[in-house]
Amino acid sequence: MRIEMIPLTLLAALVACPLSPAMAASSPEALARDLQKALQAGDMKAARKLAAIERAPAELHFFYFDQVRECATEATCTTSLAPIDAEYRESLKQQAQEAGAEPVEPAGLVVVTTKSRDGSGSGSMKMPYAKVGGEYRLASMGYTDAEFARRRAMTGEQLMHEMVAAGIYDSAKGERRTDWAHVATRLPADGGAPGQAFVRQTTAMAAAVDARDPDAAMRAGGTWARRVFAEKGYDGKPIAKALRQRKLEVQALRMLRDVKVQGGYQLGDDAVLVIEARNGIGWTERGAVLVSRDGDAWELAGRQTVAYP
Repeated sequence: MRIEMIPLTLLAALVACPLSPAMAASSPEALARDLQKALQAGDMKAARKLAAIERAPAELHFFYFDQVRECATEATCTTSLAPIDAEYRESLKQQAQEAGAEPVEPAGLVVVTTKSRDGSGSGSMKMPYAKVGGEYRLASMGYTDAEFARRRAMTGEQLMHEMVAAGIYDSAKGERRTDWAHVATRLPADGGAPGQAFVRQTTAMAAAVDARDPDAAMRAGGTWARRVFAEKGYDGKPIAKALRQRKLEVQALRMLRDVKVQGGYQLGDDAVLVIEARNGIGWTERGAVLVSRDGDAWELAGRQTVAYP
């Protein structure tokens, strides 16, 4: 439930920005080979050098680097090159227009094929590449200055009203309620109990991230955090702390920190909070978040936000 949504075909797409020759590849084959090495080693720095992502939102940072993490720890990944067809090229142009971004003209695709090491699944991810400044690099669209200006002009209250108008799902009734704003209770400026709890939780989670402490992250969050950063896998086998730390590092890219609550509404175990915060890549993120009570914690259940550097 957020404006900062990424089309599925763009989850692996990255922004094309100038890189120095030492940071890019001299041929498509070299690009695929260098990416293969970075994936096998789980080398975040090497992977970062193959794609400029300064103007890409936090979700794209997360999906790209989580692929690097997964290939080094949970899957066997191979890279190959593929041509780009007219339909795919046209879809990129349409999505760029919808997202307020400028597309590049891709020269082809790097395809990353993954197979889970435990045999549970397989898949593939397509990443466009382009020749920019004489070098090949992973490439896609980046938000325009006009789009960033539009995002900066949007207020948290405006985004909250958009979220509520679209309806909030009522688990008791099993339906989305569009009358939510009329029956919910207006919260004080600090968000009341839900807002105070959400600030405490995000502050504690940020401290866990900074300390590289997955155990503290489990304590800071609710059910989601206990599942994602668990000490044991679904098979009951222990998960090495280093692997849990890497997962925390990547998940942190899309987490909120330095959260300031500016009011909201509550109905039962659900609350919509107006917030301004920073996300894991340092961008300002503003708008509304839906939080749902989970025991003593308030789980983040949705966002209607905009983010900008």
